[in-house]
Amino acid sequence: MRTQTASVGVDVDSLRYYYRIHGLDESNATNAAWRVGVPRFVQLFAAVGIKATFYCIAEDLDLPGNAERLRALVEAGHEIGNHTWHHPYALTRIPASERRAEIAMGRRLLEAAAEAPVVGFRAPGYNTSAAVMADVVASGHTYDSSVFPCAPYYAAKAGVMGWMRLRGRQSRSVLGDPTVLTAPRDPYRAAVDDPHRRGDGLDVFPVSVVGGVPLIGTAFTALGLTGSVLALRAALATRKHVTLEFHAVDLIGLRDDGLDPALAVQPDLKTPVASKRRTFARVLSILRDRARVERMDVLAAERAGRGGRRRRV
Repeated sequence: MRTQTASVGVDVDSLRYYYRIHGLDESNATNAAWRVGVPRFVQLFAAVGIKATFYCIAEDLDLPGNAERLRALVEAGHEIGNHTWHHPYALTRIPASERRAEIAMGRRLLEAAAEAPVVGFRAPGYNTSAAVMADVVASGHTYDSSVFPCAPYYAAKAGVMGWMRLRGRQSRSVLGDPTVLTAPRDPYRAAVDDPHRRGDGLDVFPVSVVGGVPLIGTAFTALGLTGSVLALRAALATRKHVTLEFHAVDLIGLRDDGLDPALAVQPDLKTPVASKRRTFARVLSILRDRARVERMDVLAAERAGRGGRRRRV
């Protein structure tokens, strides 16, 4: 058995959340992320021969057909993860009762719709805190994958938000705690009082970063085929575990799928879907050949088995 492990996640954020990030009127938002992006990822994963974790937002189940699409993911062998009830970007800042409801109700509604366990959590905007992590544990999750220790991403996010303010547009996004940049790069148990350092709390699977390059769909799109392959190979040469992260919109396109031209502010949507699919397929094939690719819940269960009983937060 290969000792190096890997996992692949897809955040299924509906287009309305992208309108909110960019301070746009969301009345033209469609369900393309679920209706088009999710099936394309399912087809891609089937072609490569891997299973993934789809982090879903519970309120998206109210959109026609999404509950059926969620169950189809489970039937195809994929894991469902909790991406909160309403995807509040300010999860770390809202009142405690609202924060607990976002996490606990998100899990409850997704489990009911999927008819399968939901044990993993990813916070909106990758922003977490000790209080969020405590609520994640209290609501029955066994792992978290919200930590994204990428300085270039953090700086770029801060710059875009600042630029938007100067232009009089307000993003719903939130810049998180900068201590995330000091977090471990390999899977770890988080400290009870600080999710960004080691301790004896919840298992955390950070989104992988190598040499400042995040292993996420938008970065693969920007790097192209050659750059993406080089980044992945560097990660495989230096990491015990690799976590790749995509969004459902990574496999939809502005022109390919007739999206609202206002979404041109999201640069990767302007890249043809065929080009993105080709890059993603190559990256995933290399990952499959070099590492043991497992669903995140499987890896979390393995870590819990090796590490004995975890102390409760």
